[in-house]
Amino acid sequence: MDDLIRKLSSYAKLSRIDHGVMASLAVVAGAFSVENTLQSISNSPLLLAVTSVLFVEMSLFASNDIFNIKEDKLNNPTRPIVAGELSTREAVAFTFITGLIAVLTSAMVNTACLVVIIVALVVGNLYNSYFKRHAFFGNIIVSGLTSFTFPYGAISISGTLTEKSLLFFMIAFLANLGREIAKGIRDLEGDTRVGICTLPCEIGTNNAGKLAGIFMLMAVALSFYGANYVKTKPVYLVLILVTDAIFTYVAVKLIHNPSTQTAEKARKLTLPAMLNAIIAFTLP
Repeated sequence: MDDLIRKLSSYAKLSRIDHGVMASLAVVAGAFSVENTLQSISNSPLLLAVTSVLFVEMSLFASNDIFNIKEDKLNNPTRPIVAGELSTREAVAFTFITGLIAVLTSAMVNTACLVVIIVALVVGNLYNSYFKRHAFFGNIIVSGLTSFTFPYGAISISGTLTEKSLLFFMIAFLANLGREIAKGIRDLEGDTRVGICTLPCEIGTNNAGKLAGIFMLMAVALSFYGANYVKTKPVYLVLILVTDAIFTYVAVKLIHNPSTQTAEKARKLTLPAMLNAIIAFTLP
C-alpha cells in the first residue's frame, strides 16, 4: 500500500497536479463569462471541459519532464524521472494515456474544444521538444497555452469566445509571460550548461528581469479593468488587490535585483497569487 501511495505521489509530482487544478478553475471562470450561475450551467458539458484541460495539462507537464532530463539533473534534481521515482517508459505511457483522455473528453464537449485540445497537445509537445530552446518565442507559447483556459471555458459552453474571457486571457498571458521569463533567470546556469540559451542568456539577466517585471506590471494595470465585467465589484477588487500587491512586489524585485534567488522567490509567490486571481475571475 505504501508503495502504491509513493507511486501515485510521483505521478502527481510528474504531472504538476496543482497547475492542472488551477487550469481547471480557469476553465470554470471562462464558463462563468457566458453563464454566471452554477444552476445555469449545471446541465452543460463543463465537467468534461474541465476534465479535458486537467488531463492535457498533466500530459504536457509529464512530456516536459521527459524532454528535460538533462536540464533537470542540474536545475531540478528532485523531479521524479531524474530522482529515479519513475522510469522514462512509465512517464511516456502516462503522457500518452492522459493526452488520450484529454482528447476523448474534449470531443464529447464540442468540435471547437476538440480542436483546441489537439492543437494544445501538438504545440505543447513541440515546445517541450524544440521551441523551449528558442528563447522568447518559447515563453510566448507556454503563456498562451496556459492562459487560453479562460476562452476554452467560454467555448465549452457556447462554442464561441466572450469579451470577458478574452480580457482574462490577456491578464493571465501577461502575468504568465513575466513568470516564464523569471523562471528562465532561475534556470539560467543549468540551461546554459546543457546548451540551451533562453531569453536571460540572450539579453542578459538584468534586461530579462526588467522585461519580466514590465509584463507583470502590465497585467496588474489591466486587472483593474476586469471590474467592469463583474457585478460584485467590491469583492473582485479586494481579491485582485491581493494578487496585484504580490505581483507588484515581485516585479519591482525582478527589475532591481534579477538574481537566481529573486527569480525562485518570484516563482513561489506568484503561483498562489494567480490562484487568487482565478477565484476573482469566477465572480459573477
